[in-house]
Amino acid sequence: MLNVKMQEGETSSELDAVLWDIAFVGDPLDDRGIAAIAYLRRTSKHLIHLTYNPDKFTIEIDGRTIDADDFEDELKRFVSKKVILESSTLGFVEIFLCIRGLCALKCTGLSFLYVEPGSYQKRRTSVYRRSQILHKRDFELSEEVPGYKAIPGATLILSDQTPQTTAFFLGFEERRLDRALEDYQMILPSKTSVVFGVPAFKPGWEMDAFANNVRILKERNVRGGIHFCGAENPASAIEVLEQIKIGLNANERLFVAPVGTKPMGIGTALFAAVNPDIGLLYDHPKRKMKRSEKVGRWHLFDAEFA
Repeated sequence: MLNVKMQEGETSSELDAVLWDIAFVGDPLDDRGIAAIAYLRRTSKHLIHLTYNPDKFTIEIDGRTIDADDFEDELKRFVSKKVILESSTLGFVEIFLCIRGLCALKCTGLSFLYVEPGSYQKRRTSVYRRSQILHKRDFELSEEVPGYKAIPGATLILSDQTPQTTAFFLGFEERRLDRALEDYQMILPSKTSVVFGVPAFKPGWEMDAFANNVRILKERNVRGGIHFCGAENPASAIEVLEQIKIGLNANERLFVAPVGTKPMGIGTALFAAVNPDIGLLYDHPKRKMKRSEKVGRWHLFDAEFA
């Protein structure tokens, strides 16, 4: 049983927050990351910095480097604490590993802070040499995207021998979907569905995501279905995944690629943590400094496990 309660506000003062014992944070890359960590310094007893290294399968926790497989042991001391994950600065893998580890240790609840961007940086040059109109929809979100690599604890293997369905939560960066379909020929277009964030953080942003991905969907003949969930709503992402999972055939596996918004990623991480038969596909982008400007709406999510 998984339940997610949500609240939001134009400023952090509108959130009905508690005093957390532990706040896990990542690197503040932009205005919202700086604001989010400053908020947690006021509302948390201790801040702990996390960084995952996808090449070495290690986690740096407050300057110490450990194997990702040992991370659950690190989390044992936090099971009885009030824990919050600062999701604007943490990457998807750090979020998933925290959720998976704490769930395995029978943690009953976990909070997430997420701060929307005020605006995103536009891309200076277009990767696909698109028209000026479409070029305006490009955003500089990642410096590089190394490629899809296994995540500890979610290592189901894509195989031609096993029936499978794949679901992609999509954002602005169409190359991430394109690369997955190029690198994994066993991902069948007929069994690949996509999820768009509707409503988006801001009116019109959903059209940016549609326009950026439509060429790939057509060229790759992706036809497994189109779904929608709120860009800022992890519970909605979980509902979509539950619907897709219910529709699986016997012995069919579900793989999920959370390459859309961070709240979609939170929903995916929560769903995968309580459904260990779900595989994850992730390409570990190196997020760009100053990728967004100013601070948008604030969100606080409280997940309860039973």
